[in-house]
Amino acid sequence: MKKLILVLAALGYIATVTTAKTTFSITKTSKMVVLSEDKHFACIEACDTCIASCKKVVAVCAKEKNAKMAECKKLCKECITVCTNTVKLMKEKSANCKNKCLECAKVCEKCATECDKFDTADCKKCAIDCRNAANHCRGM
Repeated sequence: MKKLILVLAALGYIATVTTAKTTFSITKTSKMVVLSEDKHFACIEACDTCIASCKKVVAVCAKEKNAKMAECKKLCKECITVCTNTVKLMKEKSANCKNKCLECAKVCEKCATECDKFDTADCKKCAIDCRNAANHCRGM
């Protein structure tokens, strides 16, 4: 089981790295040239992946009706909401984006911790995707 989790984590990381597009913009000022990396795209991608994984876990929890998974389902729903709102703000290049990303990172971490408590493949993948989104959000 541990090998499966490691393989899934490695595949998720490889997929994230190979599909992430980095945009550079050069701004000239009177004194220097500033090179800034646009982190929004990678963070949006990570949040979208997290949303998809959380939705899948919510669907699985709804089918199983396992009382032990109630908190997992609740946190996944919260994670979906926060990630969706954060993505919206990032796409709008909102001034509140950084604060929302930090909030999103906290919720994603809580969700990942809860999903890790279960042995289903969907929960394990969700935990990996939530941690990835949390890391990207903290980096904003």
